Amino acid sequence: MIACGLEANVITYATVISAFAHQGDEASAEAWLNKMIEAGVAPDAVSYNSMIHAASRKGHVEAAEYWLEQMQAHSLQCTLTTYSTLIDACAKAGDLQRAEKWMTKMIEEGIQPNIVTFGAMIDACAKSTNLSRAEYWHDKMMSLGIMPSLWTISSVINACAKTANAVAAEAWLHRIQELGLKCDAIVYSTVIDACGKANDCKRAWKVYEDMKNAGIRPHVVTYSALARPFAYKGDWRQVESIAEDMVASGEMPNEFFVYAHLLAYGASKPRQPEKAEMLLREMVKIGVPLNSHIVSALSRAVGRKRASELVEELRSA
Repeated sequence: MIACGLEANVITYATVISAFAHQGDEASAEAWLNKMIEAGVAPDAVSYNSMIHAASRKGHVEAAEYWLEQMQAHSLQCTLTTYSTLIDACAKAGDLQRAEKWMTKMIEEGIQPNIVTFGAMIDACAKSTNLSRAEYWHDKMMSLGIMPSLWTISSVINACAKTANAVAAEAWLHRIQELGLKCDAIVYSTVIDACGKANDCKRAWKVYEDMKNAGIRPHVVTYSALARPFAYKGDWRQVESIAEDMVASGEMPNEFFVYAHLLAYGASKPRQPEKAEMLLREMVKIGVPLNSHIVSALSRAVGRKRASELVEELRSA
């Protein structure tokens, strides 16, 4: 267009900047912003919001803040989109303090956050392993008359999992059901993960049964999370039963499940080295990679020397 002598206006440049921003290509977006300025075309709020979005895609908080400052320096009004995107950048970086700073400033300026803003804010709390703040912002959202979504409650449940709070995770699962929201396998798996991290086998199994009764098919992540607390207790029979359920449902074990399975054999009293070796051989045949976690669990089950021999044999086969 430029080569043909046609003059690009603010909309043209903003569109190109936005295209690169949505790809997360900060360098190219900024290069076109600079070309825009060099051509004597003043960037508008859309252009700067695109730059903030480009920084947000990678969680580059300082860059996102810089573009907001540039926006203000040119007397352009920050909008709901501006602040929501900046808070999302903070969430991706796990920077709760900055996320709360911008959320507070947004509210002080009379701009009411929407469900997207609150979702990003709660996500920042989850990534910072701060359940109390996640619950605070969720309550704040509802106090403003904004109804929760599966995404917002899922973010709170994620915070529960990161803090190993199985009781709170199950309670939030019940809130989803009470609100009539359609639950999915990811939510149930996260609740089971919270139970696993809390070593609460009974609660994990109950949530798993509720999941199946609700007609939601578990996936390999679900089974891996379910197996973990039983593995730590050395309950290899239960882990084997979970493995059978998984295969029967059409899911194949991955490295996370195999780690838990081997761990169960190593944590049991007495240990089950023969079963561990047999399992390892079967898993290698189906392509499960021998990562450091699997080797560590194997060493616990069969001893370090035998584990080294097995790994060397299977890797050279």
